[in-house]
Amino acid sequence: MELPENRTLFSIKEMSEICGISRASLLRLEEDGFLFPYRVNPETGYRYYDMQNVTAVGQYQRMQTIGLSRKEIADLYYERIDCAAFIAELKQKLARLQRFLNEYEMRHDRSKSFSVFYTTLPAVTCYCTPVGGSTIEEVSVNSYLAHEKCVTEGYTMLGSEPLMALYDDVETCLDPLGSQNDRTLCIPVAADRKDDPKLQYFPCSEALSILGFGGYDSLEGLWRRLFDEVGKRELEPAGAPRLVSLVAPYAGAHYKPNDYCFECVIPIKERKQ
Repeated sequence: MELPENRTLFSIKEMSEICGISRASLLRLEEDGFLFPYRVNPETGYRYYDMQNVTAVGQYQRMQTIGLSRKEIADLYYERIDCAAFIAELKQKLARLQRFLNEYEMRHDRSKSFSVFYTTLPAVTCYCTPVGGSTIEEVSVNSYLAHEKCVTEGYTMLGSEPLMALYDDVETCLDPLGSQNDRTLCIPVAADRKDDPKLQYFPCSEALSILGFGGYDSLEGLWRRLFDEVGKRELEPAGAPRLVSLVAPYAGAHYKPNDYCFECVIPIKERKQ
């Protein structure tokens, strides 16, 4: 598009007022390689901006609202990065945010209406150890001790991801309060130890999921519904069922047994479009 040479230009003071940001912020955008004034007087250093500069700042402000950093915005705007990889990363962030919103909406409303949904499980490295017990209370205590051991052995916790338990078979999922409560506890940690047999890497995966709120007595019904949906949708599992502990019994002393929040998850192979 050929723009007129006699276009209206704005001083940095006018630009600041038009865009609703400070003069210092405009200069930072220039330092970040995002904003390039239409003209800079070589003698005075005065900067002059045109409407393309104004709309560029608008694009910057729009991308700010989704939590991107200054560098991310500049790199994305000028396509200085692998856009496909960046989009994949944003989708993972979106999945985390959606899970968080669903969880807190459920807890706020104390909802007992649970829906099955597709989700994307982020890639994570976990410290994995078997835990068991004859009661759910014993399993909880043993999980606490396993978590404690993980910390004392010097692993760095990855607080951005919740703990999860892997089940060996469907029967254990469908009898969560039974006498056989063996499972593998997976604690997300920093992937800074090479060739550690206690660490297992879980790649990013699509999954079918259902959120649960309340006591562990609701787990059997949630698992049955989830397995039924996997069958109805003709999905193929791609890994062991996972119980994600969004709010576990020892997450805080103020949580009561009916205030737990968990997510039953079945990783699945890629769906047919």
